[in-house]
Amino acid sequence: MVKVTQDLMHSLVGEEVDVFSTQNEQLVGKLEISNVVDGRIDTEEFTSFCISLKGDPNNQLPQDNYLFKHSAFGEYPMFMSIYDHDKYQIVISRRRVQEVG
Repeated sequence: MVKVTQDLMHSLVGEEVDVFSTQNEQLVGKLEISNVVDGRIDTEEFTSFCISLKGDPNNQLPQDNYLFKHSAFGEYPMFMSIYDHDKYQIVISRRRVQEVG
């Protein structure tokens, strides 16, 4: 599994990802990556970025954990929230790697 990074996701803007249920790995929809931006968390300890996605308004997906699949990163579980009838957001927040010594 490739680590999902801001640069990787930015390179996929305009492409579709397959979205699967984490319960039974059943395909629940396809979403287009519409934008990737810096998140609000940017400290010495943490960094973040936001992935915006667009989907079919006739197939709304509730806020939940999903398994996302794309040839660029394989499969990756992420938490996604819906914020409009066809728009979704994923926020990735990670501890920065800090050198010891």
